Amino acid sequence: MAETQSPEEITAWMALANLQFSSRLQTALLQRFQNSPQLALAASDAEREDIPGWLSRHTTRLHDPTFAVTAKQRHWLQEHPIQVLRLQDSDFPPLLREIPDSPPYLFVYGEYTTQHHLSVAVVGSRRATPYGRGIAEKLARELAEKGVTIVSGGAAGIDTSAHRGALAGAGQTIAVLGCGLDVCYPPDNANLFKQIRTQGALMSEYPLGAQPEHWRFPQRNRIVSGMSQGLIIVEAPKSSGALITARLAAEQGHPLMVVPGNIDRPLSIGSNELLREGAVPILGTEDVLYTLNLLSVPTKKPTQMQLGFDESVPSSPAFTPPNTADLSPITIQILERLSTTPKHIETLAQECGIESAQIGVELTLMELSGLVSRLPGNSWICVP
Repeated sequence: MAETQSPEEITAWMALANLQFSSRLQTALLQRFQNSPQLALAASDAEREDIPGWLSRHTTRLHDPTFAVTAKQRHWLQEHPIQVLRLQDSDFPPLLREIPDSPPYLFVYGEYTTQHHLSVAVVGSRRATPYGRGIAEKLARELAEKGVTIVSGGAAGIDTSAHRGALAGAGQTIAVLGCGLDVCYPPDNANLFKQIRTQGALMSEYPLGAQPEHWRFPQRNRIVSGMSQGLIIVEAPKSSGALITARLAAEQGHPLMVVPGNIDRPLSIGSNELLREGAVPILGTEDVLYTLNLLSVPTKKPTQMQLGFDESVPSSPAFTPPNTADLSPITIQILERLSTTPKHIETLAQECGIESAQIGVELTLMELSGLVSRLPGNSWICVP
């Protein structure tokens, strides 16, 4: 996280979360009051009346003491180093910022920074087979060893295997929970969640104490897919939450990748149907990296599998053009602001002070020259 927030500020965010307004309404409310939950909650009723989507029932709820921050929540916040990742923060996942119902903030237990922006989501059935769990763990481990952050939902089955694989690969992993950060669900993952906090973070848009009710998980899934460069499905039956995540990823414009399964197993029906509908079949880690145009990602550490990587590539994300005399001033300006951490075109345009259309033309020419590479969601990295 970029900065340490005061207990009072974090408590104000919790007070806003307790109201359980929609993401769009919360975003509109915060935009009206300088992205400050303190100002938003302290404003008069008249000052909130013309906010898009604001209704009288929202005013009633805001004044209802039932939704106030509880003593239990305050005590938990005092005992645990929770931070709030806000929509306007530079650390906020750039791809997640683009989806229509992006959460305006996320509670974070652990560490989340721009180094985690290069990420892949791995999801699947809670009742996974040994084969499915093994494949999920292997893919996650090998991707993590290449510096890719693994995102999943912390659930039993494939999610758990994906997180464990990332940890085994000494990499980073993010668990986006469908409950409050103080609720351990499933209970068997208590030790796993402790490990994740040391090699990544637990995240949730829900307030402390929020229980893992069924309706929360489809909401959670939009974050899992929305913050990731692409989505990998490993074993999904006909009716599966993973298929909801797949639909969300498609709507968000993120590549959908699927591990083929046994056609005779019910757990593979949903995932195999996704393949029939055009999802990318994944037979190994290299397929994932190729699909996401990440074959130039520098290796995090030496591994037994050499997936066509140049092991001599330095791990530093910094990039220096080989001969600036041959490059235009705009090209140099762009390259100075790019690294192997994805950056959205709008952010790049703002930093360079150049119109997005002009930046887009220049990036296309640079891509043809092999200087940069485009990622899903119109984000860009330099090519070492």
